Amino acid sequence: MSANAFNRLSQNPLFQQTSVYQTFLANPLGFIDVGARGGAHSLVEPIAAITAVLGFEPDLPEYERMLNDASLAASWAKFTLEPLALADCEGDAQLHLLSAATNHSLRRPNGGFTSRYNMVKWQEVGTWDLKTTRLDDVLFGKRQTETYWGEMIKLDTQGTEFEILQGSLQTLSERTVAIVTEVAFCELYQGQKLFSEIEMLLREKQFSFYGFHTTHTRSLKQLDKTKQVGIERAMYADAVFFKDPLPGSFCGAALPTRSLHVLFTAALLLEYYDFALELATKTFATNQPEEIAVIKQLIYDLAHYAPDQTVTEVIKLMEAINKNPAHANLYAGKFVDRKRLYFDYDDVLKVE
Repeated sequence: MSANAFNRLSQNPLFQQTSVYQTFLANPLGFIDVGARGGAHSLVEPIAAITAVLGFEPDLPEYERMLNDASLAASWAKFTLEPLALADCEGDAQLHLLSAATNHSLRRPNGGFTSRYNMVKWQEVGTWDLKTTRLDDVLFGKRQTETYWGEMIKLDTQGTEFEILQGSLQTLSERTVAIVTEVAFCELYQGQKLFSEIEMLLREKQFSFYGFHTTHTRSLKQLDKTKQVGIERAMYADAVFFKDPLPGSFCGAALPTRSLHVLFTAALLLEYYDFALELATKTFATNQPEEIAVIKQLIYDLAHYAPDQTVTEVIKLMEAINKNPAHANLYAGKFVDRKRLYFDYDDVLKVE
């Protein structure tokens, strides 16, 4: 997100009229960023002023750099870092350093697979000895008085997300209602657990899978995308899980009001607007017609996408295609990529 994304939601006058805003104004939402290289994830920038961030970054040079960069903490209600590697137990481990720092992992890259797809950013260039610990040991140990941490969690640790979740079972049971985690559909790293195993683990902890964001696919690139089409192999994606308390989900008990507020806010940030409206009207705002009216207007405003804007985009698309017809497939494909996450329209009456 761009710099103007900071506090775009927390400064919204409609959002400030809700009980949700008052909850986090009194005690900020506790967001944990596991794999915090570069600073807190942009996902929560729109609520920075009412968000406390706890980042974990085991790469010590990067940890030191962030610790000494005052600008990283300036926008948040609270910003703190731990130079810890999380796993499912305490012990000794090695951080495998890869050719792209963003791909460093406690697991070795799966060389046969990465070579097959010419994944040059996954080449091992060294190792770093470190120790691992469990998230539960951190949150219910030295941070036990800070009971808000882990209400919302983001994981991006290059192949060890399953083990981190295994070491966070108390946190998942008692605090967490929203998770965004990187998941893989093939072994980029040796022995890593795949999406299906992560989904089953989280389902057991009463989380419902809601969707993929930023899905990455890959092929050997043997075809010319300007002239040919095909389907590429799914590699990895960000997956969204909510502890949905409404009928038909896996959450077997009513959630406290604060947890509902966290879940509602996470749904807004991730643009699950219909779910956010359903959640508010059926739980914390059920008997509050004035708040429901405010929330409806807030969501309608956030979700608004003027037809004129789409018309302008289509005109620009056609202009680009007319200027360079040979790249029509590329221009159209990029246009679709930008729209891919949004509504399906199969349920809409045919429009000729």
